[in-house]
Amino acid sequence: MTDGRTHRQRIREAFTTQAPTFEDPSLNFAFTSGLPWLLELASPQQGDVCLDVAAGTGLITRALAPRVTGVVAVDTTIAMLRTGVDQAAEAGVRNVAFVAGDASALPCPSGSFTLVVTRFSLHHFEDPLPPLREMVRALRPGGRLVVHDLIASTDPVVARAQDHIEKLRDPSHLRMPCAGAVGNWLANLGLAITRLEARVVPRPVEQWLAQARTPAESAAQIRHAFHRELTGGVATGLQPHEHDDELWFRQTWEITVGAKPSSR
Repeated sequence: MTDGRTHRQRIREAFTTQAPTFEDPSLNFAFTSGLPWLLELASPQQGDVCLDVAAGTGLITRALAPRVTGVVAVDTTIAMLRTGVDQAAEAGVRNVAFVAGDASALPCPSGSFTLVVTRFSLHHFEDPLPPLREMVRALRPGGRLVVHDLIASTDPVVARAQDHIEKLRDPSHLRMPCAGAVGNWLANLGLAITRLEARVVPRPVEQWLAQARTPAESAAQIRHAFHRELTGGVATGLQPHEHDDELWFRQTWEITVGAKPSSR
């Protein structure tokens, strides 16, 4: 049973709602504090020309900007891009451009960028391969593609439980790739995998729900599922636990770096 909306509409509606809270460190500390890890593995250089795909408000864009020649941020949600433009202007960042566009049909010529980054986007795509293929197309020979995303268990039963909770929290979520899947996809697209790292990230439930502005009924279902697991009920795959008298859970994040072969 569907509500008549396309998935693209769900994405735009969800992220239009989240634009004001997307980078709020009081609600999304894990998201904002994870930047140094991404930057370390991306290894931006001053001569890099960068593309940030599904950029949202441009958090990655602004972090890359001082380290590179320039960054283009592409996103499908206008509210996110407008917030990004305002924040870049407020921060005095000038070597960036915010462009409305579809990750499956990137608005750029082939071989335009030396570094392409996408963060927490693949689990929103109905099929991750067309966007990844476009990112590879956008890379120059010798360029790097950095994919940072949530990952699911390799056990399909656990993965379905994880995706169910994530989708309750944000209806634009579809499915997380399982561990190692992104590396396999990039290798099949012709990239050499140069880095692959994963981290388990504890997160407070209430801030996570508030950041997404999860409706009260859905939020109650998530809390109930977590509390039920804590008392021996069905596992959600997200390892709920108590911390400082608050309800927390765990996500697994993975960063994959692929290099496009140089021309001969």
